[in-house]
Amino acid sequence: MSLGQKIGRLRQERGLTLQEVSEGSGLTPSFLSRLERDKVNISVANLRKLAQFFSVQMTHFFEGEDNQQVGQVVTPADRVRLSLDDTPVQVYALLPPNSDMEARWIEARPGSGQQGFSNRGSQMVLVLEGRLRFLLGDEEYELGSGDTLFYREDVAHSWTNIGDSIAVVLTVSALSGREDR
Repeated sequence: MSLGQKIGRLRQERGLTLQEVSEGSGLTPSFLSRLERDKVNISVANLRKLAQFFSVQMTHFFEGEDNQQVGQVVTPADRVRLSLDDTPVQVYALLPPNSDMEARWIEARPGSGQQGFSNRGSQMVLVLEGRLRFLLGDEEYELGSGDTLFYREDVAHSWTNIGDSIAVVLTVSALSGREDR
């Protein structure tokens, strides 16, 4: 895909008209139209204006097609383990590190658990298998397979697998206040 085609595709994906891109970038609509049809070349300074307008890095326009995919699959074999091998609670990242969300797959042996203080934004916990006792501030919840618990950031919490088998838990966080975005 050519540079002009990538710019046109990005404009269309964002639902923008040539006039809107023109007003936001300072480039004329006729120039943008010719650029998208590969009839003119663009200077580095003007490409920088487009990158700033679209809030992308300039390298975005030069990345290969593999990097332009809409979706990204993370297979079980590709999951990043966030815990040590021999700990009773195994934690795996389900999403790429640059996501606006955080999702984890947790496997906990009977009697094991974790405690912490959430600063990741809103949090959702879904018990896929097993039973958990979940302490959220001063409140206690007993969760079984299929139960979901939701809470907001800045809450001290802990949980324990109170079942007789391995508990499998999915957690999803909507990250807030990301410094690196």
